[in-house]
Amino acid sequence: MGVKSGFIRMVAVTAIAVGSAIVTPGFAGAAPSQARETLIGIASITGAPTGWLPSNFYLQLCPAAERFSMSCTGQRSGSPNQSNGSFNVEVPASAWKVGMYYYTANGQIILNKGLHVKAEPGATIHLNVSMSYVVPAVAGVVHLTGAPSNFGSLAYMGVQACPARVTFAVGCRDGSEAYEDIGPGSSYLIDLAPGSWNVAAYYRDDNNLKTFSGAPVTFRAKHDSTREIAVTIVYQGT
Repeated sequence: MGVKSGFIRMVAVTAIAVGSAIVTPGFAGAAPSQARETLIGIASITGAPTGWLPSNFYLQLCPAAERFSMSCTGQRSGSPNQSNGSFNVEVPASAWKVGMYYYTANGQIILNKGLHVKAEPGATIHLNVSMSYVVPAVAGVVHLTGAPSNFGSLAYMGVQACPARVTFAVGCRDGSEAYEDIGPGSSYLIDLAPGSWNVAAYYRDDNNLKTFSGAPVTFRAKHDSTREIAVTIVYQGT
């Protein structure tokens, strides 16, 4: 089941280790190149379980004056080699916040913090960007009961987590979702900040006109541990 647009939630995490930048100056008088600078290095994800690979990972660059996020104004991105993490990105010569993010198997974006890199017109800046693997706060299996055999052609599923302090709803404030390739009998995982949460399965009709949610399960997320929770929803039509 493909990605349905508009439902990815970004999760900022604090783990980041970025090597010291080494700057190779450009040639004096090379005016055209001095409007640009080049970032070269290795991007890596540390602490992941043996055999784990991200769906994909990328660099994220935000102007230094902007808050580091997935939607900063004037952002740039980079596509490291997915096998060895090497990257070579040319950007306007300016001060940047440089970080990285990866997609989980269920379509969630895990973003780290950005490191400040000062402007070096015409220079090649060598730095290694690293972030820690995020241990999912909750994982489990999705169950759907009473659905017709052609459910996959009628609707798509997801799993929603909402802070316990807000009313549970798909797309809740400060919530997070797993939805890519989620279906009856499939597994899900979501990274969440420590605290009290409600989690439930949901589905939407393929026209995005109706949303149906299962009964939320309340649990407490803890740092560096995963809570196993199976979520069930009864088919309620489309």
